[in-house]
Amino acid sequence: MAKPMISVAGIRGTVGGSLVPEEFLKFAAAFASSLDRRVVVLGSDTRPSREMVRHLVLGACMAAGCQVLDLGIVPTPTVGLMTRHLGAGGGIAVTASHNPLDWNALKFFSPDGVFLTRDEMDQVLDRYGRADFDYRPWDELGSVEMVANPTTPHLERVIANVDAEEIRSANFKVAIDLCNGAGIEMLPELLERLGCRVIPILDDPAQAFERVAEPLPENIGSLAETVKREGADLGFAVDPDADRLALVDETGRPIGEERTLTLAARHILQKRSKTAKGQPPPLVANLSTTRALDDVAHEFGTEVERTLIGEANVVERIRSVKAWIGGEGNGGVIYPDIHAGRDAATGMALILEALATARCSLSELNSQVPDYAMVKKKVGIEGMKLADIYGSLREVFSDTTDYNLIDGMKISWPNRWVHVRPSGTEPILRVFAEAPSLKEAESLAEDAMKAVRG
Repeated sequence: MAKPMISVAGIRGTVGGSLVPEEFLKFAAAFASSLDRRVVVLGSDTRPSREMVRHLVLGACMAAGCQVLDLGIVPTPTVGLMTRHLGAGGGIAVTASHNPLDWNALKFFSPDGVFLTRDEMDQVLDRYGRADFDYRPWDELGSVEMVANPTTPHLERVIANVDAEEIRSANFKVAIDLCNGAGIEMLPELLERLGCRVIPILDDPAQAFERVAEPLPENIGSLAETVKREGADLGFAVDPDADRLALVDETGRPIGEERTLTLAARHILQKRSKTAKGQPPPLVANLSTTRALDDVAHEFGTEVERTLIGEANVVERIRSVKAWIGGEGNGGVIYPDIHAGRDAATGMALILEALATARCSLSELNSQVPDYAMVKKKVGIEGMKLADIYGSLREVFSDTTDYNLIDGMKISWPNRWVHVRPSGTEPILRVFAEAPSLKEAESLAEDAMKAVRG
């Protein structure tokens, strides 16, 4: 039987396949047993296995003497934010994020409301491996409490950290593809509170996602058509747990999830540089995020700090350098003033504020930042030897010596790069390439794929 995927992003696998019920139970028990304060915030997305997994998590946490504060179906960033807001000892999100319907996962949060660091995750895994579970006797078992209005603090925090009146004055018409996921209630409410006329699609939590979960341009054609048909100012698309955000401009063109962080970061640098003294702190992003972010940083006299892939790694660096904003090129915006984690709600509010402030269309805003073509490919990793692959890559791309090996292999030139790495969330090898033109990016990616396949 295949094994579950284990990384700083948590534990995930196919339900009944690589991740069986006993594993959900044991992983949850290991986490609950490691908490100093036995209070756990719990939330989930809408995938069909959520109730089965939720009950396993409830049982494990109660057996370890935890009070469980159950949020129900909410975005993953809401679980993190509420873990801190409610003063809990930790949080668990039952979600496999952008993975297909047959997957599920457990994402673990620290008391600060951020994903566990690698060291913290290693401690949980050590406890899991030793089956060291702090199960309590009958009279010390935990309890469950449903939290009323669980997204309200999140909504209020987002609205308080943007110029809501400026956004309302723009009277935006917004289409949003909710992927029948966890953002179904919260995200339209946020838009309405910001004065937008909202056109939701794929907004039935009882249905399957109905499209491929990852909001890549090729997966959000229905949203693009809705924007054109309804004459919307822009479109937003999220993944099932609403931590990733992709954009569609007023012409119905998906501009790519890489642009979400780029445009949001430029807006924050413009906004905060007006009153800040000295050079802005660096932006923070992972190795696979577009180099357009470097162009944005250069515009404001700062730089980009690059990290290993994984939200926990980005957040750790954001905190260490006191960055104003950071994130990942998969549509994950991290704005610490609201929440130190990827958050589609935050990304939506910042993009709307940027448009309202500039008084321009999304296509015009997008044209103000250099754009690059990015190609993303993947291939099954079974039977592959990474050392051999990296050796082949060096042979194929021998015209440079700029090799970054902190997370797979990233090979760079002045205006292009290719990154090959094993995924932490799927049993695949990811190949990303970026260049000034699509033809150049496709050529880079194809050369890398040939090296991977031998």
